[in-house]
Amino acid sequence: MTLKNSTIRIEEHAPLEQYTTFRLGASCEGMIHCQTPRQLEETIPYLIKEKKKFILIGGGSNLVVSDEPLDCYVVRYYTDKPVIEQNGTTLTVSGSTQLDHLAFFAAQRGLEGINCTTGIPGSVGGAIVGNAGAWGKQIGDVLTSVELISPQGVKKTARTEELQFTYRDSILKKTGDIVVSAVLSLQKGDVKALSEEREKILAERKSKHPDLRYEPCAGSFFRNIEPTSKAGKRQAAGWFLEEAGGKKLKVGGAVIYPKHANIIIKSDGCRSQDVYELSLQMARVVKEKFNLDLVREVCFVGKFHGMPSDVREIIW
Repeated sequence: MTLKNSTIRIEEHAPLEQYTTFRLGASCEGMIHCQTPRQLEETIPYLIKEKKKFILIGGGSNLVVSDEPLDCYVVRYYTDKPVIEQNGTTLTVSGSTQLDHLAFFAAQRGLEGINCTTGIPGSVGGAIVGNAGAWGKQIGDVLTSVELISPQGVKKTARTEELQFTYRDSILKKTGDIVVSAVLSLQKGDVKALSEEREKILAERKSKHPDLRYEPCAGSFFRNIEPTSKAGKRQAAGWFLEEAGGKKLKVGGAVIYPKHANIIIKSDGCRSQDVYELSLQMARVVKEKFNLDLVREVCFVGKFHGMPSDVREIIW
């Protein structure tokens, strides 16, 4: 496959395990590395025109890719160099920019409103699709608009209200539209206070979450439980899993992180299929003890034994 833009790298038969935080997954037909909006805007229409089947990923932090090779291309929209423009308290950021890079950029410039995403792995585009956040805040709170490419290759702009943000969700999960870039409206804050808050958040995450370098995972596997009334707060899925004995569960090389019952980590010999089967067991023990249906945050990509295909044409 050939693209006009020579700056776009195409990696034939790329191993997906190298591009997800779980370090699992077989190969794909080829991976197309896009770092900038311009590269993405060339790639997607080309693939559609040539009728090439593809999926889209960002940082690969919320994915479990199957043990069987994918019969499609993978577009990786992700960069190590932040693509951010500042105009006062307004930031325009590419969907390929790492989420924590955005949080750092804002804190260093005394811009308040996005510190809640500190330390969260993945891309800005993926964060918008899943309305990522923490500490009761999410990226949708400060989003003004997004530039999108539809699955048909059509460019369009959408306002925040059109994205139908809810807890860890947006309409983009259903439409498959790709986030090319986003405009965020922040507030003036104090650089020192924001930096200190950022350090506290990073320390807190370090104390509760695995170090991805040594304990690969996809973060929290299930969404927190919605409150039973408007006055209530969401309850941690990890609490229900721990009370139901979830920490004792294990399938093959897939095990529960000792410090957090809602996180599956990869150990020796782990297969993607092990992760899928362990997630079923986790959901089952909570259902049996509390009659609650856990909802997955993590996406399965490819073929898994015993599960209908969960692959969409475009997925972050």
